[in-house]
Amino acid sequence: MTTKTGIDRPMDRTAHGLTSLRNGVKTLPLAPMRDNSEIRTLIDRVLPVVDEWREHLTVSIGRATELTGLKDTQIRYFEELYRQDRDPAASSGVTRSYSLTDLRRLAVFAELLKEGYRPAQAAEIVRSFADAIDYGAAYTVADALRREGDAITDGFLLSRLASQVIFAAQREIGERLPDARIIAMFLVERRIDGVSAEEFVDIARDIATHPQNVLVAVDRAAVIGNESDSSESVWSDDESSIVLFYSRDPWSVPVPDRAQFCYYRPPSTPDATVVFMVESAGYRSIPPELTVKTSARDHLLDWMVRMCLSIFPEFRQATRAHNYRYRSDGYRLAHTRQSLTRLMHRVRDLIFGDDADVSVACLLLPDDLYKPMYLSILAHAGYPEARARQARLMLYGEGEGLSGRAFNAREPFLTLDAEQDLRVFGAQDERCKVALAAPLLSHWDTHPFGVLYLASQRPASPLWSETAFVALVFGNILSELLGRWWLTRLRRKHDNLLHRYVAEYIRWFNGMDMHGPEFNEGLQQIERIWERIAVTSASSGNVRTVVERLSRQYVTLVVLDIDRSRQLHSRGDEPFLLAAQRHVHQAIAQILPDVRGYWFKNDHTLLVLDGYAPEEAIVLIRRIAGRVQMVPVVIEGRTERTTVTISAALKSLSYQELYDLSHHDREVLRSSLMTIIDTIYEQTRGCERTIKVFQHGVWEKV
Repeated sequence: MTTKTGIDRPMDRTAHGLTSLRNGVKTLPLAPMRDNSEIRTLIDRVLPVVDEWREHLTVSIGRATELTGLKDTQIRYFEELYRQDRDPAASSGVTRSYSLTDLRRLAVFAELLKEGYRPAQAAEIVRSFADAIDYGAAYTVADALRREGDAITDGFLLSRLASQVIFAAQREIGERLPDARIIAMFLVERRIDGVSAEEFVDIARDIATHPQNVLVAVDRAAVIGNESDSSESVWSDDESSIVLFYSRDPWSVPVPDRAQFCYYRPPSTPDATVVFMVESAGYRSIPPELTVKTSARDHLLDWMVRMCLSIFPEFRQATRAHNYRYRSDGYRLAHTRQSLTRLMHRVRDLIFGDDADVSVACLLLPDDLYKPMYLSILAHAGYPEARARQARLMLYGEGEGLSGRAFNAREPFLTLDAEQDLRVFGAQDERCKVALAAPLLSHWDTHPFGVLYLASQRPASPLWSETAFVALVFGNILSELLGRWWLTRLRRKHDNLLHRYVAEYIRWFNGMDMHGPEFNEGLQQIERIWERIAVTSASSGNVRTVVERLSRQYVTLVVLDIDRSRQLHSRGDEPFLLAAQRHVHQAIAQILPDVRGYWFKNDHTLLVLDGYAPEEAIVLIRRIAGRVQMVPVVIEGRTERTTVTISAALKSLSYQELYDLSHHDREVLRSSLMTIIDTIYEQTRGCERTIKVFQHGVWEKV
């Protein structure tokens, strides 16, 4: 009997999947596809069966010693003390075999010996806790809920922390490669060092392909594709949506063809490494190690990674074998719209039943929560798509339509005669007979998150008072869902601002104290002027000539104060005071490009005008004050025109007066300068649009 070779068999194969041949025999295609659903189903069916075999598999005593760390004499001694029941599947005779149950007990026995227990004590403890060792500790439902609640909280925090790490690293990489985008992050609990660039890429690709027991954060769009929404939307979509993922099993992360890798090693945790997978449209390569140039950003990254490492062990412990956990850092608008659209279809079907085809359910959202101008449809069931995307209900006055009124009044509106009710927008076109608009949850001094609108063309529709009450209660649930969506958008907007203006925020904190870091930098500038004067005074021969010359040269100290800063906290996406100080310093740079302003006492700026006499300084300060007042302040997230004014106080010192504060003792010099600046600062308090100058021994307004 001869066996046919593969060449003799008919080549009845397709490009994908399994194909039946003669006699019902199936064969794989020439190049099996990784996404072959039939093969994956088969594997998923087989593996659980194989898992059940584990309890019947045995190992030799040599392998048992390797696994448990016990000597073979210790294992035999344990058997004599414990007189353990042998697994019926184990071999008898001279050859000793040990099942998984035996190995569990031996492992606990070995650990007890390490803890200092005597062998007899350890064996008795194993006997007493045999059930817990064999089947795991018995937990109550309360224990399970507690652990799961901790895992949910930890997952929430980890996903947000991972997002911050990615955003900060993205800013750092983007300053060098603007088109580069981080699409995945892997938190590896080991040091990656001393390898070449090529070796690191191989290591990184292996981590991405088999991220087993590794904390993974990925850009959702990069993994499952961009759920783009081609139609116009009044709400800008999120730039990214980070998903945190962890499993004890290796779930592969797709690696694009143009992917590059780099790593960051936190200074305070050198045994951990953060690996970033970066996608770039250009051809410039990214250095293997990410060096962070901004100290504040480096501190942020280091702290966030340490926080991830401190939370990760408990999050990992709550994840069972052959399972996974993931937490999303929020969803893109397209995903939110799809989910809510499915929800609106369910709501319509449940409320209207057989009349669902002639009824509508939709969710309307404002264009802004601070100063909304109109409502737009986010998700719906029953409207033509083109019409839903173009619908706008203006909110001026009482508001357009039933939904506009419900939004402005923060109370529901129900009409059983919608066709004749002038409050119902487009009732004639929709031919609706009954309609309900229920505002979502809000506080009385805030706007609702949106409006749930229900309508039907059937006059006998079940849209009665009881249904309206159900809509109110269901609206509360929708409010929490949409509230999180709004908060996520708000948080990401603020994240973007924080990472963009990291240097300014650090400077702001430095300037909050009366004598903070920037104040001391201003003192150092004055001290350098004093040093220059001291050198001139010591090197010149004729003292009288030197004094006369130094008495004709001036340094003018100026303190600027933003008027009524505490009353002008206009709403926006960034702190008003930060924007106002930026505005003042832009005016200073415009008028005095070579002069630096030193920020102190929260809303004050110190200027050191070297070489400017009092009259010249007054003219310059008037120009700065004029520009500050005439040009509006740019505040992120605020469209209204906002202006500020400043007050100022000046005191001029001749070079000789500055040198006479102290000829040799720097501590006396610094103390005297602090007293002078503090006095100038006091003159700006309680004033608006005022310039004061110290002349002829008194303070005068000019």
